[in-house]
Amino acid sequence: MNSFLNLIDKYKFSILAVFGLYIGIFMYLQISSFEKSYYIEGWFSDKKIKHDEIMLEIQPENVEVQKEFASSVKNVVRDQNDTRDKSMDKWTETKPAKESSKEFTRYSKEIEQSIKALEKQFFNETGGEEKRKKIIEERNNKLSKNSESKKTSNTVVTKSGGDKVFGGNVMVNWSLINRDPHQNDPYFVRNPGYTCGDKTTGLVTIRIKVDQSGRVVEAKYNSSASNSASPCMIEQAIKYALISRFNYSSTSVSLQEGTIRYTFVSQ
Repeated sequence: MNSFLNLIDKYKFSILAVFGLYIGIFMYLQISSFEKSYYIEGWFSDKKIKHDEIMLEIQPENVEVQKEFASSVKNVVRDQNDTRDKSMDKWTETKPAKESSKEFTRYSKEIEQSIKALEKQFFNETGGEEKRKKIIEERNNKLSKNSESKKTSNTVVTKSGGDKVFGGNVMVNWSLINRDPHQNDPYFVRNPGYTCGDKTTGLVTIRIKVDQSGRVVEAKYNSSASNSASPCMIEQAIKYALISRFNYSSTSVSLQEGTIRYTFVSQ
């Protein structure tokens, strides 16, 4: 036993050298051939993205209306269900007028008076004589500019009704099956698109209920079909929907449902 220990003691440096050399070669071979890998979980690994989950993150109210779209919007009222051919040049807002009836005439005066009364109320709420004069002056200036631009335009617009409808983006787009505006005049589907001032570009959809006489008896904001709608836009859209009027219909349901979609444009 002692002789064995003496032997180890005698060659201990040689043994350590050999052992160290072996460890060095082993480590070198392991490092040179080592391949590092990572596990990356796939994006769709055993998971499905639901449409509803996406829509929770991307809501229509969070989508900014493009300025290019806003600049191309025309101050026109259009029936979404109008089947006439579309045109960008020669068009009319109104469809050929239908024959009037006794019932239609009976409601005309009452409807016009109610519209004037509500508009007077809204007008008075704008705040004082001076502000009203300023609004009238701005409106007259815009009308003057519009009349000048129409002189240099080839666009033909009449109220008599024609065979083509405007094919571009419009400020008022409404849908009420088999109904026309009161007296076949788009003026009665009112347009609040310029009433919210600067930096107020957006789309507001209002669900409406209309009785047989053509009165809008209910107007509610539809958030899922609106984009970039501010409180002012929503308030004005509801107000103007309620003073809009459609033709009398003896064949419609007592409360017919429809929509009016307003495009607000920054001035």
